[in-house]
Amino acid sequence: MVEKKQVLYDLRTAYNGPFLVEELYAEVDNWINEKGFEKEHKSKKEHVTKNGKMIEWVIEAHKQLSEFHYAVIVLRAMLDNIKDATIKKDGKKLAINHGEAFISIDAFVQSYVHSGFWQTKPVYYFIRTLIDKYVYAFWTGRHDGVVNASARDLSKRIRSFFELQGYKYG
Repeated sequence: MVEKKQVLYDLRTAYNGPFLVEELYAEVDNWINEKGFEKEHKSKKEHVTKNGKMIEWVIEAHKQLSEFHYAVIVLRAMLDNIKDATIKKDGKKLAINHGEAFISIDAFVQSYVHSGFWQTKPVYYFIRTLIDKYVYAFWTGRHDGVVNASARDLSKRIRSFFELQGYKYG
């Protein structure tokens, strides 16, 4: 059975301006690879509207922290009014995207309780849960800060990416 503890709730980043959608995807992939996470695509939807393209992108990044604990970072990106544009920079024409981006990040610590003696009867399972929550809380709680810091680092990297895009193409 899995117990999920949310350590970061709805860390938001918003941006409006020129950027390349593919570079955003590549930046997130680079961060995931650098930090040793594994990426899992949850959904990617593109809708064409009269104002431009709307993209919904949801991914999860997983990392094993210990034998029983895993870090899960959920990134939800809503890209709206994405229009293709061409700019002239240093005498060259560059194809870029222009639109609005809204990024939301959640972070979880998943704990796995193995089957065996502690799951044979409800009373044993209840005792195991009490011990995990109150007696061993100072051992299992050590992962909360690590996962929270990783998710904040991802958010900081995305904000830096958008600031750089503003200077690069603006």
